[in-house]
Amino acid sequence: MIFLMQKILTQGELGSFHYEAIVKLFGQDSVEIIPCPSFANVFARLENNDAELALVAIENSLYGNINEVSDGLETSKMQIIAETELSIHQNLITLPGVAVADIRKVYSHFAALAQCEKYLADNVPQAEKIEYEDTAAAVRYIVEQNDPTLAAIAGHSAADLYDVQILAPQIEDNAVNFTKFAALSRNPERDRQLIREPLAGKSSIILTTGHQPGALYEALGIFVSHQINLTKLQSRPIAGEKWHYRFYLDFEANLEETMRIIHDLESLDNAVVFLGNY
Repeated sequence: MIFLMQKILTQGELGSFHYEAIVKLFGQDSVEIIPCPSFANVFARLENNDAELALVAIENSLYGNINEVSDGLETSKMQIIAETELSIHQNLITLPGVAVADIRKVYSHFAALAQCEKYLADNVPQAEKIEYEDTAAAVRYIVEQNDPTLAAIAGHSAADLYDVQILAPQIEDNAVNFTKFAALSRNPERDRQLIREPLAGKSSIILTTGHQPGALYEALGIFVSHQINLTKLQSRPIAGEKWHYRFYLDFEANLEETMRIIHDLESLDNAVVFLGNY
């Protein structure tokens, strides 16, 4: 079966970690990557029907859930069709021939700067740390400036894309640093066939219980009765409702089992948003 190339929205430029996740899931020939400056822009463009697919980071092993993405998933009407993770390695990147002593400014996304705080303090104490919109965009910026006193922190793909040197590899303070990415689709049945990795038999939902004693306990009992393994339970406050929370759940189930669980949850007057089976 022949498919037209699908457009896919993602936060960050070519060469970013989002770009690496797209290549891992889809390869380089089945999707047209459309970079966006922020997660908010990704979801706004989805709302505007600018693309049928999107890829967003959803969780980091050091910092937890990305709340802006969690909130966007609830209202986007997109389904998760695949998930992948990357081991995040940050690199100190400069123009060719630059030495550490030459560096006066280091640009990167705020999270990347935070992940390399100890390395920068120990090895580049003379440099000002400047937040930039994206790791790959920071590399593009130092190339455009053509200034040997500037450096960026980014992944190896950005260094390869702009043909600049990795002055110091893997400078992250914690080597156990993973990010999960989710691929979102308007047409799951069609677009699952673009995915290179096999389905893992996992589902995600957003659960809003009644605001009464025992509501969450009763809802979780549904999973026990179906002998379903919960792999994640994350709470988020509901705006405008003091001390009332909604819950993001991941669990191991196929689509048929998931629909039965949702039916039973809703029979207890819970509100459920189905995010996908993948």
